[in-house]
Amino acid sequence: MQDWKDLKLLLAGCGSIGKRHARILTELGVKELYVFDPNPESVDALIRELPHIKKCDSYEAGLQIVDAAYIMTPTRLHVPMAIQAIDAGCHVFIEKPISLTMEGVSELANLAESKVKKVMVGLCTRYHEGIRKAKSMLDSGRIGRLVSIRSLVGEHFPSVHPQYKTMYYAKYSGAFELMHDLDLALWFANQQVEKVMSVYGSFSDIDIEAPDTVEFLLKFEDRCTATVHLDFFQMPRRRNMELIGTQGVLMIDFTSWDEYTISIYDALSQQWEHQKGLTQRDDMFRDENLDFLESVVNDLPIFCDIIEGCKSLRVIEAAQTKTEDINLIQNI
Repeated sequence: MQDWKDLKLLLAGCGSIGKRHARILTELGVKELYVFDPNPESVDALIRELPHIKKCDSYEAGLQIVDAAYIMTPTRLHVPMAIQAIDAGCHVFIEKPISLTMEGVSELANLAESKVKKVMVGLCTRYHEGIRKAKSMLDSGRIGRLVSIRSLVGEHFPSVHPQYKTMYYAKYSGAFELMHDLDLALWFANQQVEKVMSVYGSFSDIDIEAPDTVEFLLKFEDRCTATVHLDFFQMPRRRNMELIGTQGVLMIDFTSWDEYTISIYDALSQQWEHQKGLTQRDDMFRDENLDFLESVVNDLPIFCDIIEGCKSLRVIEAAQTKTEDINLIQNI
């Protein structure tokens, strides 16, 4: 049986997320890492930090010598680059979101199936320790049947990225890039979305072309709703979810990368219970990488596969096209 540490991996993209994956994969003990980025300065900076990584002259050349490709490029390139990688015989890890639209996703899914290749989407917050504990509590019935979800994330883009106006986020996707929290709402609801309503735009004073604020209102098929707020201007940074059930309330605050708080109110005991946990930001990335690598070498099902990655994308596309009925959006 192959050891995942012996896999040869190509990292396409040397931005902040590419550097994080490179460092974590190195810490995990992956022996052969290759990198390609059209910006040679980014490649050189990464190799100075991690000298064992080998530089590829092109993406195509790299695909010929590796087992799997990590695609961490601008979102519009994800699907065509993934198709290219599978055609070359590689498994694929795609950073979130899987794409800007559903165009080409069916072709990707069909190709992966025919070539028997794994494709994972980087929905890292599903691996967050606090989120997983909250999901387990919900699934165990602690608050009865889930009726309503309230999800909020906001951070001050200029503070996080001082050069934010030069980033593609500022022109194209904006606060839609914070789709992890939409994905989590869909994961907790665990049922089909029937209707999508939204308001979005550049409403703050950070002066970007793309939306800095997004509001979703979702109706699910079986007596459940969700509101999801995403913004790129909020001070201080906040991130929390409220799950309101027929027999109680479950709340999780994971604003800090270093700790989280879960609060649960049980209607039977009529008492609040609070749990705190300590985490590091890399923990969830480490766990998702291990899941992907083990799935590749042991031929295990992918947890965050193309279908899971498309759930939030279909909601976003419905919002952007003003299509309330999500069933009108192309499925895979």
